Parts: sequence; structure tokens; C-alpha cells
Amino acid sequence: MSVPERPGWIFVLPGFDFVVLLLALVMLAGVVAQESYVEIKLPPSEFRGVRMGNEKPVVVMLKSTSKGATYYMGGARVTEENLEETIRKTANERGTRRVAIEVDQDATMNERFALINILTKLNLEILEGYRRDEAGREDL
Repeated sequence: MSVPERPGWIFVLPGFDFVVLLLALVMLAGVVAQESYVEIKLPPSEFRGVRMGNEKPVVVMLKSTSKGATYYMGGARVTEENLEETIRKTANERGTRRVAIEVDQDATMNERFALINILTKLNLEILEGYRRDEAGREDL
């Protein structure tokens, strides 16, 4: 006779335990269940990138300074006057028609378009992969 005359919601506790046990069993059964995967082959799309294979593009970096645009190829500084000839020579040595450009985030659109115009005159395919954040880098 330890239960009072009006027990309130004490009779709900076993039901709550039962619901928690069912929930735990459902969650564990999902983790233990063996999953099977389906391979999906998507049709070719113009929006997906094309693998380059073994072709190594010429990499040109455009860095904006207070004196104007500065160009680098292979870590070496290249003057704007020699840039076109250097790109042509390097592309012929590598046997590629692709040029990847890295543009400093501080570079203006005019500096970027000037580089793209040089590459367009050479009839090269331009790959603009990413913009570099050169803040805090003093090695170039």
C-alpha cells in the first residue's frame, strides 16, 4: 500500500520505457543492417570537367603589385614584353595547348583580361582553376 490513492502519471513510466526501447532497437537495426550500393553512371555533360590525362599545362601566375601586373612562370618572374614568347616556347616544349592561370585576388579585371588576351592571341586553351590569396606571402 505504498502507492498513494491518486498516483498521477506514474502509470506512464513503463510505457515511456517501452517507447525508448523500441526507438533504440530501430536505430540499432538501421546501423547493423547491411547496405547495398547501386552504381550510377551519369551521361556525359558539358558542365562536368574533362580529365587532362598526362598533359601538363603551362602555369602562369598573375600577381598585382603597386607597380602593376607581375607575371611568374615556374617561380621565375617574367616581364610582360617576354611573356608571350616565354609561354609559346614553354607550351611547345611540353607539347600542350593548355595554359592554367592563377590570378591574385588583388589583381584588377583589366590585368586579368590583358593576360587572357595574350593567351588568346597564341590560340591556347585557358584553364582558370582558382584565385590565389597572396596575403602574407613574401616568397615571390
